Amino acid sequence: AYLALIAQRKYAEALTVILKDNPLPSVCGRVCTHPCTVGCNRNQLDEALDIPGLKRFVMDWVKSNNGDYALPMSAEERPEKVAIVGSGPAGLMCAFELRQHGYQADVFEALPVAGGMLAAGIPAFRLPRHILEDDIRKLEEIGITIRLNSPVGENGFSLDRLNKEYDAVFVGIGAHKERQLNVPGEKLRGVHGGIEFLWKINQGEALSLGKRVLIIGGGNSALDAARTVARAGAEEVRIVYRRTRSEMPADQDEIDAAIEEGVQIDYLTAPLEFLGDKRVSGLRCQRMKLGPPDKSGRPRPLPIEGSEFDIQCDAVITTIGQVPNVEALGKNLGLALSRWGTLEADSLTLETDLPGVFAGGDCVTGPDVVVQAMGAGRKAAISIHRYLNGLDLRADRQLEGPFEATFEIDVTGEPVKRRVPMPEIGLARRHSFDEIHTGYTEEQAVEEACRCLNCAICSDCHLCSEVCEPKAIDYTMQDEVLDLNVGTIVLATGFKTFEPERIPQYGYGKYPNVYTSLEVERLVNASGPTSGELVLRDGGTPGAVGIIHCVGSRDHNTNAYCSKVCCMYSLKLAHLIKERTGAEVYNFYIDMRSAGKGYEEFYDRLLEEGNHFIRGRVADVTDWAMTDDEAGKLVIRAEDTLIGVVRRIPVDMVVLAVGMEPQTDSEDVRRLFNISCSTDGWFLERHPKLAPVSTFTDGVFLAGA
Repeated sequence: AYLALIAQRKYAEALTVILKDNPLPSVCGRVCTHPCTVGCNRNQLDEALDIPGLKRFVMDWVKSNNGDYALPMSAEERPEKVAIVGSGPAGLMCAFELRQHGYQADVFEALPVAGGMLAAGIPAFRLPRHILEDDIRKLEEIGITIRLNSPVGENGFSLDRLNKEYDAVFVGIGAHKERQLNVPGEKLRGVHGGIEFLWKINQGEALSLGKRVLIIGGGNSALDAARTVARAGAEEVRIVYRRTRSEMPADQDEIDAAIEEGVQIDYLTAPLEFLGDKRVSGLRCQRMKLGPPDKSGRPRPLPIEGSEFDIQCDAVITTIGQVPNVEALGKNLGLALSRWGTLEADSLTLETDLPGVFAGGDCVTGPDVVVQAMGAGRKAAISIHRYLNGLDLRADRQLEGPFEATFEIDVTGEPVKRRVPMPEIGLARRHSFDEIHTGYTEEQAVEEACRCLNCAICSDCHLCSEVCEPKAIDYTMQDEVLDLNVGTIVLATGFKTFEPERIPQYGYGKYPNVYTSLEVERLVNASGPTSGELVLRDGGTPGAVGIIHCVGSRDHNTNAYCSKVCCMYSLKLAHLIKERTGAEVYNFYIDMRSAGKGYEEFYDRLLEEGNHFIRGRVADVTDWAMTDDEAGKLVIRAEDTLIGVVRRIPVDMVVLAVGMEPQTDSEDVRRLFNISCSTDGWFLERHPKLAPVSTFTDGVFLAGA
């Protein structure tokens, strides 16, 4: 929805849509790993939209032009209080959702700053501190209380105390405890955990790492640590990873950026031992090779005998993953733990073993992306709302998602248009903690948003209900099953267009510039994807176009009947194509059927405009060239019955004038209303002249095709 609004330069309205379910828009616009783009249908054509970049643009534009905004909140205030342990994405999202229902939300944070891993583990050049603080301040403005330096555990508020003093508790403590490599020398000075290192840097602490620094790991934390080390003054920064690049869990764009900034990466390299006396001076490694797949289906890295080698270094940062620091919550909590050291919670409701206590985010799943943690926070808030109101925690929860991408559309005819690159500062950035990406300009954002294929047509943004003056649109209405007593029924169930793949010799689906008539209708429409410009798949303008009539009509191999409308809409398209492009237009027809007011006159006009008419059925469409004139063209081979020869016409674009067929469920409708159908599946009228809209069932009438 907000992409469509950006394309229309309605940025304030786009922000309204974003804020309905995302209280951290500036954060998500910068550090989200954008799993949404995997389902973007533009991937079939070129590459997905930069959805996070466009979200960021809306926030940047509003701050620059409007200066301020407010998060939505409930007008109702409820007496129930909910304690939230952890102010990371999961905790903040849970608090936001609870405020939408009017509950009081108190967030307990052990660190001196809010944001969880957003503040502790993401460097400022990717997420400036003031950006994070702005998003969090907006949450506080809607009544969320954030208690900093308030650890929940033995030395602070106990979880048991919170459970007694609050009506419900959500635990979203994240995963801040570094996993251990368990190799010799790991306790040497100069060996740092990745999150510990990034937290100290983010706090402004000066660290002496030396000139040569190694990073062990392949996730985003490893890339963040490497790029941070380069900015902290190291001359040589090297990442050691035991698998291949394609198996690195880090975002591929981040890998490219790190390499561009001078970070070296050793793939298929495993650490064996930290070298040094009291302080680390090197790392002994071993080369790996890919073996049979493991349980995850990935090739298992196997050591290569005799391939050990040493890398000299002044410091090492380990980033092989994190687990939640469950011990900080206190002993004997009564909360079940998984064999991976994470909290156990119901996958559907996020309910723990303790009544009224819910848990979600990285402390349950292990380290994950920001939006997944936010999704857990929302799911927990829904469960808490149901719990406090005595409702079933599980009913219809599958409707909350997440969902697989299900919108699949035909991108035939869509021009290739690559993503608008995100502007960024120059390579000198490796010496600075300034934000790398500077954000889209207004024109760049509109250009990128216009790449959206609008797959869903309606984006369910509900803005139509807000601008409808009579308030005729009510999104609170529910489906109802009604029994109605009526005197008449009109069946106007329409038709479906013929599927041209059934005539494979015409090349539809094989050659990119073979279109159906409806696809060309969309192209020449001013509100279509090309704003009315007729273009080929490569973005060029056609110099010659062939229109094949009677595709799926007047053909005993498909439908023997005439679809009645194809001749005239083909003439209309021929006129528009000639008008828009000046191309040579060839109409391949069997008979020209132009019955109706002004129709024969329109046919005469087409002749005067210089359109070509070839009478005879087309045999096939091919890209096989016999002459230089046909090279790189589509060739239409057809008999010209008026002169008695077979002609080969080279064109840039072929338009298939598809006919009409009955709906696939016409037999079910016929039985339901007790009416008759022809052998072709069309509904039969009582009499074509005396009763053209009546059926043999009194009170049931026909209209349309």
